[in-house]
Amino acid sequence: MLRPVLAVTALLAMPGAPALGQQTPMPEIRGDVRFEARPDAGDARSWAREGRTTVINLLTEPEIEALGFDYAENVMQNGMVYANVPVGGMTGTEAADAVARIMADTDGPVVINCGSSVRASHVYAAAQIRAGHVTRDQLHTIDPGREWNQALLSRLLGETPGPESTQ
Repeated sequence: MLRPVLAVTALLAMPGAPALGQQTPMPEIRGDVRFEARPDAGDARSWAREGRTTVINLLTEPEIEALGFDYAENVMQNGMVYANVPVGGMTGTEAADAVARIMADTDGPVVINCGSSVRASHVYAAAQIRAGHVTRDQLHTIDPGREWNQALLSRLLGETPGPESTQ
């Protein structure tokens, strides 16, 4: 089981973790993953009541500070595991690999959040594509109705470099 608080730097240094650029085995698509937008102080309590066990936060440090409350503490006080994988600027495959490592060690329903849920769904999708569980043609199985940003997916998959969407 994961420690209560994780950061991407800690994940990258985990014993037995693949080196950057190497893919991490990931469980097949899970129906217990929920993508959320910018959280408020009451969300963690609601997620815990729903039985969520882990929150993977993709917000960057400035975005977390702008929330106005201690998000990590809020999540942990509600009995869930908190992991922060800041996705911004020039994030590429390392974000998908970090999320894959967290998901591989996580039991129970998961929330992945960012500012608008765009990064959350795309990072998870990139991890699933890298693991061979879906293709781009099957993205609807991850998040039905989502409008997929192919340029963002390409960067998260390591196919092209470029600045990330600020959504």
